[in-house]
Amino acid sequence: MAQSRTYKLRLSKEGIDLFLQCHCRLAHLLQNFIPYGVTLMVAVAILEGQDACDVVAELEEQRLHHCIGDNIRFVGSSTALIDATKRVSDKLLNRHECPSAPQMGHLYIIALLSLASAEDRQLVEAFERVAPPRRRSRQG
Repeated sequence: MAQSRTYKLRLSKEGIDLFLQCHCRLAHLLQNFIPYGVTLMVAVAILEGQDACDVVAELEEQRLHHCIGDNIRFVGSSTALIDATKRVSDKLLNRHECPSAPQMGHLYIIALLSLASAEDRQLVEAFERVAPPRRRSRQG
């Protein structure tokens, strides 16, 4: 069984709206109920595919700061989420795009913003990359 942990998000009302819009969009595309952590994992998978300069530009945008707030929410997801987010952070540092590692919470919000602007096809492909294999039904 895959290891999981809880991730802390500090969101404004706009940030909560963003998360819920992303979650509903992904669930509609998949025609399935999905955990909130899957939405966050798909968002980070999309972020991983972006150029470092585009990620840094998002870190400097006002819309990121509009989504950060005092509403604390916890999202359970696979431990693979922290690995994926660290890869994004390392890419920014290795390409000298950032003087220091960005806050993980900021990367989660930027990932959600990336999911919100991604094409449907990109969301489904990202889901297929990060979703655990489906369990086979047992007979008998």
